[in-house]
Amino acid sequence: MAERPSETIVVSGGGSVAVASDALFGDAQSLEAVHDELRRAASALVSADAVVGERLLRRADAPLSALDAEREMDHALGVVEAAGRRAAAIGFVLRAAAHGYGVADEAAARIAQQLAASLGYSIGRLLPLAAAVVMPALPPVLAALLVAALVAPKQTGALPGAVGAWLADNNRLLTNPVTVALVRAGVMSVDDVIGGALGLPSSVVHALGDEGAGVAGLNTAAGVVAAFGARVGLLVETPVATRAAGTHDGGTVPQGLAQRLDRIPQRVAGADGPRGGHVRIERYSTPGEPDAFAVYVTGTADFSPKAGREAFDLTSNVSGIAELPAGSVRAVQDAMRQAGVTADSPVQFAGFSQGGLVAATLAASGDYNTRGLVAVGAPTGQLTLGEGYPAVLLEHTDDIVPALGGNRVEDHAVLVQREAFADRATPEGVAVPSHDRDEYRRTAQLADAARSATLVETVDELDAFGRGASRVTSTVYVAERVAK
Repeated sequence: MAERPSETIVVSGGGSVAVASDALFGDAQSLEAVHDELRRAASALVSADAVVGERLLRRADAPLSALDAEREMDHALGVVEAAGRRAAAIGFVLRAAAHGYGVADEAAARIAQQLAASLGYSIGRLLPLAAAVVMPALPPVLAALLVAALVAPKQTGALPGAVGAWLADNNRLLTNPVTVALVRAGVMSVDDVIGGALGLPSSVVHALGDEGAGVAGLNTAAGVVAAFGARVGLLVETPVATRAAGTHDGGTVPQGLAQRLDRIPQRVAGADGPRGGHVRIERYSTPGEPDAFAVYVTGTADFSPKAGREAFDLTSNVSGIAELPAGSVRAVQDAMRQAGVTADSPVQFAGFSQGGLVAATLAASGDYNTRGLVAVGAPTGQLTLGEGYPAVLLEHTDDIVPALGGNRVEDHAVLVQREAFADRATPEGVAVPSHDRDEYRRTAQLADAARSATLVETVDELDAFGRGASRVTSTVYVAERVAK
């Protein structure tokens, strides 16, 4: 039975430009294995034919049936060699198709980025004119909003909720690969919009941006957004405090991607506030070896632009993309310090959403002895992850959250993608259903069952970490912002 479209995963990265479904890679590998097996069979037939040839049989006055068998052996050898050549040829074509698609996809992404940059710059050039037109109308509009807030505070306060409800009722608009592509192109052109608004020459903006030297890009744009927000009291970073919320002795070392996703903490609402913790750190103890650690990081818990008590908030998201010391990053570093993780300790990182961004940031920082990374639904596109450790990124092509990280800048990590709602209706009442953890768990399960050699080998390398540990200790940490 053929897989449904939404059950098909696409694998790329791992140091290769090839992009294809796991089934295509699996078929190519099977054909290559068939070719190798047929080559060994042909070699065995040649060896047998060399020992007992037709000339020897005639000298030995062998019966006619023996001579017929010799001729059949020669025929079999021809069939086996032809089948081997065909298997090798088809396998090569499948590999070439995957590489060709990857090259074409990369070229299309570069062209789209250049077009988005030019459009963004043009929009930026028009912003001062638009501001001049809109500015005279701002005072009466603000006055009207103020009056509305005083006269009908409940209705005015319900506006953000109404917007969220509308998005939840019309979630197919957001849950769409086209929307995701537009969002990715949009965030990549923010620096061009800023450059155009500042009146910089287009040649300078493009030379410094992602299309040129890469000096200015998404991280620079996010830093500008954070700086402007700070002037009005928004997106302001604060100190954070991290405390252990509970320790459990026992358990096993996780195997596969789905089990790692299951260990990432979830923040859930409770009567006395959110529960579930932000960071889970597992210590794997093996006699005669240094303790190894696995760090699991939660996603965003507060989307307000004004920092409150929550460390995993929108402020940390913007700071993380800007590659500034985000509160969530500092919180995880503090938890690791409390858990006993040092610069020499073997450590694996895993995270969901913002937690994936934090995990990737720490894994690539060079401050730790990183032995693996799993980032799920995370905006990690512009991070240079480096090499020397296995890394798997899970993304849905109809999830806008990974798109907020922009275009991918390196191919060391193995990227596993799936369109979560390719052939299914989206559930009601959820704004971004493709970002749901259960949907990503299904993607992780499909990846665990994959045949692609690159993905299988990477997951096997991840699973070798901590194997044989005689003791597993798990501690959950909670992080909060501290008022300055």
